[in-house]
Amino acid sequence: MAAIGKIRQHSGLLIFLIGASIVGFLVMDATNSQFSVLKGRKDSVGEVNGEKIPINTFEKKYEENIKTQEMQLRGQPMTDDMRNYLRNQTWDQMVNEIIFDNVYKQLGINVTAEEMNELATGENPHPYIKQSFSNPQTGQFDPAQVRYFLQNLDKDDPGAEPGTRRKQWLAFESEMKKNEFQTKYDNLISKGLYVPSWMGEMNYDDQNRTVDFKYVSLPYSQVNDADIKVSDDEMTKYINEHQAAFKKDDETRKINYVIFDIAASSSDSAEIIKEIEERREDFAKGETVSEDSVFVKLYSQTPFDGVYYDKEQLNSPIKDSLFSLPVKTIIGPYLDGPYFKLAKISDRKMISDSVRLREIVISFNDVKTQEEGAAKRKLVDSIYHAIDSLHADFGLMAMQFSDDQASKMKGGDAGWVKAGQKEKALNDLIFYHAKKGKTYMEGSQQDNAFYIFQVTEEKPTKTGVLVTYLSKEILPSTETERNVYSTASGFAADNQSADKFLEAGKKLNMKTVSDLKLDQFNVPGLGAARDLVKWAFKAKKGEVSSIFTVEKKHVVAMLENISPKGLPTLDEVRETVKSLVLNEKRFETLAKKMQDAKASNIDDLASKLGGTVLTADHVSFSNPSLNGAYEPTVVATAIGTTAGKLSAPVKGNSGVYVVQTVAVQEPAKQTDYSIYTFQMKQKLQGKARSAEEVQKKLADIVDDRSDFF
Repeated sequence: MAAIGKIRQHSGLLIFLIGASIVGFLVMDATNSQFSVLKGRKDSVGEVNGEKIPINTFEKKYEENIKTQEMQLRGQPMTDDMRNYLRNQTWDQMVNEIIFDNVYKQLGINVTAEEMNELATGENPHPYIKQSFSNPQTGQFDPAQVRYFLQNLDKDDPGAEPGTRRKQWLAFESEMKKNEFQTKYDNLISKGLYVPSWMGEMNYDDQNRTVDFKYVSLPYSQVNDADIKVSDDEMTKYINEHQAAFKKDDETRKINYVIFDIAASSSDSAEIIKEIEERREDFAKGETVSEDSVFVKLYSQTPFDGVYYDKEQLNSPIKDSLFSLPVKTIIGPYLDGPYFKLAKISDRKMISDSVRLREIVISFNDVKTQEEGAAKRKLVDSIYHAIDSLHADFGLMAMQFSDDQASKMKGGDAGWVKAGQKEKALNDLIFYHAKKGKTYMEGSQQDNAFYIFQVTEEKPTKTGVLVTYLSKEILPSTETERNVYSTASGFAADNQSADKFLEAGKKLNMKTVSDLKLDQFNVPGLGAARDLVKWAFKAKKGEVSSIFTVEKKHVVAMLENISPKGLPTLDEVRETVKSLVLNEKRFETLAKKMQDAKASNIDDLASKLGGTVLTADHVSFSNPSLNGAYEPTVVATAIGTTAGKLSAPVKGNSGVYVVQTVAVQEPAKQTDYSIYTFQMKQKLQGKARSAEEVQKKLADIVDDRSDFF
């Protein structure tokens, strides 16, 4: 009670302290959060030419793209790489929409309601329409399907969310309209291109003109690089004179990283083997395939598949033993990939490559409601019961009920069927478990149908073995994981400077990534490592990271360099530029040697240089090869040099050349050069299709996606 009294006496102070704590918490949160009041709430993932892309709009479009992709995958799982790709695709779509909406307005490009109606229901529908409303059996476009769909836009399929069909059409129509805008824009550019006939004639001459010439060459390898000095000023000058080759459109980072694999230790492996061995006795007790299958379903990480494999089909380190040891023998434990295994020979028998079937196929393709589906399934059960229990005539039932038009009139006889032609579950039942003459029923997701069948003939020709596996994946224990983490932590703590990191990293197979971009999700050598990328773009040069966990690895990284967009510094491209400048100096050295010879003709030059005169006959622009070397500049020089005259030294790909032209053979004149004019126009039109990238380069784009993803 005394304590309560004291609290009451100081209640004002207590309220003040609580209030101050709350305010402090809010201020701390406001200064730290990217959504803080003090910083200004970030509500857009970027902007294009001043127009923001709201995060909510971006997320909505992204989710729409996810749903579209999931429909195309038809139940297959979507990977992280797919999601990252779709996120980037969504960004590109929204950026392009903003850029090109303005471009289309400036150019007066429009798609009217009448055009959209014609594209959807006219005589020449849009390719999207043809693709989506084609008969799945024949592949032929069916206009009636389009009209039926539009007439029933507000009649959704049973169980579907209200408005689903209309939303699908609106999304479809939007994509079709964007495609039509893009087509008009591309046509506007391509049809504005003109290639005059004289250019076609020139194209013909360039392709067919040939030249005979003699030449002397000095390979670059004659120059000793140790005798050549390359200064920083020379390399800087080279970069400035070749800016287009070095300029970067994106800011990048250079990182080094060291991997600490979270892998099982030898003691972990020994413990896993011990666990498997403890179950050996119970595994051996199974007398039937059914008992073995139940056991491995309970205790094994390798699923039971019930397939009899022949020797050629098995890719196992113990396959010889599987065919020589007695049935019920247990082999192992042995290592197979990431697992330790015990393999039990559950059964062995002769199997067939093909069997003869008779079957009744009940298709569910025409089922539209749950009631129709239930009625159809009841029919399947009734037919199966009539044949299996009441011994109804299989042939008559097939002729009356089967949806397989090819076999029903033959009493269901499907002929000889090879292994692997049917869906796996159905195939395995037919070839490995079905008994001749007995009636079976099995569904097929692939065909959307139920099969009632009998094996009427079989031809066992080879031995098949049914193996069940008791397996356990080789995973690191908790103690091992702690040890690996401790090792990685120690490395990070002991190597906090860039120099120490680089020195220690070399002993641990350190990896380097030179051009890491902000929008990357994958890091070369690691895979998906978005958090590492985001760290690299927030870290300071020389900073060492904390530990990142990427799949089964701990990673410690160091930011070696920050490279802004535009021209790189000399240090960033030193080795590349040095090689290029060295090549320039090699040329200068060899060219001077040729000029100082003051030769009067090609033979005189070869004699003074101690070289050999080589000949090239009927060489052309279309095939500028000299003794296996690709030398278009040398061939061009030969064509442009007066016959009998020595050329100046030519900088080739493999060395320095001097040529003496013997003769140029001009092609015969043609009456029609249209094909060559067309070729040039095709090339120009191909380049015109890069207008989208040009427009993006001209736009002012701010990308803030890294603040969210």
